[in-house]
Formats: sequence, C-alpha cells, structure tokens
Amino acid sequence: MRMLTAIAAAALLAGCAPTDSATRAGSAVRIETPTGLGSGVYIGNGVIITAAHVVDTAPVVTLRSDAGDEQRGEVLWTNKQYDIAAVRPANSRRFAYAQLQCREPVVGEQLTAAGNPFGLKFITMHGYVAAKATEYAPKWKTAFVTDISMASGMSGGPAYDADGGVIGINVGVADPHGGAQGATSGFAFVVPSSAVCSLLGRA
Repeated sequence: MRMLTAIAAAALLAGCAPTDSATRAGSAVRIETPTGLGSGVYIGNGVIITAAHVVDTAPVVTLRSDAGDEQRGEVLWTNKQYDIAAVRPANSRRFAYAQLQCREPVVGEQLTAAGNPFGLKFITMHGYVAAKATEYAPKWKTAFVTDISMASGMSGGPAYDADGGVIGINVGVADPHGGAQGATSGFAFVVPSSAVCSLLGRA
C-alpha cells in the first residue's frame, strides 16, 4: 500500500466540503487510465475514492465529471487487499462531495449505485442490500452483496444510501463460471464504507 504524506492524511481526516458550489458537478466521477476506465466518488477534502483495480499501477489518471470537465488525478495510495484506492484531483472544487457514512448497511436497505458501465456515462441503478459484509477471498477482505446488476466500468463508483451518503464502493460481480470477478455482469459486491473509513484512519 502506498503511504499518504502527512499533508494528505490530514486532509483526509478533516471532512470538510469544498465551498465553490456554483461550479461543481456531481460527486460521481469517471476515471480513465491507459488500459481502461472505471468510476469513483468525491468524498471531500480533495480525495476521490475508487477501486484499486481501476487505477492499477497508474500514478496519474484522467478524471471526468458529469458536467463534462476533464482533469488529472494523482493516485495517493492503493490497497489491493480491500480493492480500494484514493486519488487527488487537480481541482477538487469542480465536484460536489458525498458524505462517507463509515458504517455497514442493513440487509434489505435500499441503495443507488452510480458509475460508467460499458463506457456509458454516469448511469445510476437501484437495488437493495442482499447480504451482510463478509470476506470473499481472495478478491476482497470484506464486501457485501447487492441485487444491483452492474457492468464493467462501474467498479470504483459509489453506492449511495437513501440519504445520499456513500455506504460503499462498487468493486465487482459474481461470475457463475469463475467466482468473484471484476464488474462485468450479474449482482454486485460492494466494499462497505466502514472499511473505507478504517483505511482512511477515520474509524
């Protein structure tokens, strides 16, 4: 896991929203690398959370907002055990932020997943929590299952709760022919926001 600098860690813990609301897009982000694309979510203080496999080993990625803005993002760190990564956008004021809830969802709770499936831009899908968080080795240290049908490109995107807070990060689906895989089809696996908060030192 690449370590945060002291300045970056302090920013992650502060939890403040950007103030330039007149120019901000939504909190969901499209992330592009030389080898593919995925999604992410801006959680405030110059930090976007995504899936580690979306950024892979890239030190810099391209970020696009639903308002059409494009900018560079620096990969701060990745954690492959949890499949979570943090990215710092060049201009965080271009995004609205979504509150990271730092809790695990309740089975049956309603969710909205956002992302960029199959190259389509900023799609939302709705569903429910189907199972509580547990380990799904060797892919994810902890994840919960939803009945949302996701597709490639939604990995790294947010799962919002009914209040619009980030309850998890989409990381993949179940492949009936080969177990848990990156997001291609079928119901989804989501890393709970409680785990993300632990990685950020907020727990």
